[in-house]
Amino acid sequence: MNSLFLHEETIPEVLEKLAAEIRMDEALKHPVIVDEKSLVVLDGMHRVAALKMLNCRRVPVCLVDYKNPSIIVGAWYRTIASINKHSANEILEEIRNLGFNVKKGDVKSVEEIGKNSIIAALKMRENSYLVCHVFENLKEAYDHIKMIEDGLKQFNLQVNYETEADSFRKLREGKVDAILQTPRLSKEEIVKIALSGKVFVHKATRHVIPARPLNVNVPLRLLTLPSLSLEEVNEEFRRMLMEKKLKMMPAGSYIENRRYEEDVYLFED
Repeated sequence: MNSLFLHEETIPEVLEKLAAEIRMDEALKHPVIVDEKSLVVLDGMHRVAALKMLNCRRVPVCLVDYKNPSIIVGAWYRTIASINKHSANEILEEIRNLGFNVKKGDVKSVEEIGKNSIIAALKMRENSYLVCHVFENLKEAYDHIKMIEDGLKQFNLQVNYETEADSFRKLREGKVDAILQTPRLSKEEIVKIALSGKVFVHKATRHVIPARPLNVNVPLRLLTLPSLSLEEVNEEFRRMLMEKKLKMMPAGSYIENRRYEEDVYLFED
């Protein structure tokens, strides 16, 4: 448990809700995805923190080779929707009031976002803009993005997180008023920040993990009992999984209100 490194911050209200659900279920539904070499948590920050809150001694993980090119790092774009019918100019002005330079223009490639003071690209239905501010590294760039998110929420705008494709679809369909395109982090940057003891803001990374396992439902007692050795816990865990049926769900499936971009494998009783 204590040997794992988180790379994103946790949100207190999300953490408390998850810890309560785990306590009520007396089980953890999904394993945490961890890089086998560095022990950096790629997916499951809140699960690790919740288990710590519940005084667990162990955490169920799915170890992966992070260097495998089939593991893809994407970004969560921020979609912006007006609740009180704010105009495009009002949204632009609010971002400027937060201390950011917003200028009309577009990037030729998403790779330009996160370079040369461009912290984000803002797409609206009619025009495109670049959001600029000096930053030393991408952690600092994402700290600025968090400041924009919080400021827009204070301005009574709705900010959500969507995949790149889903965000543009919602903009085309008129479901959102704007998209904040965020920098895509490299695997090396993610590991470096995590091992340094620092964390990126919430929703800085989106990992696509091939053959992701779900619904392992590990009993809380296996994660808390001090009388059991790690070998005994792993043996009982293996036995439990062997008794379950494995169901493959194709990429694009919705599970618990989340759309997975990769094939996932559900363990069913």
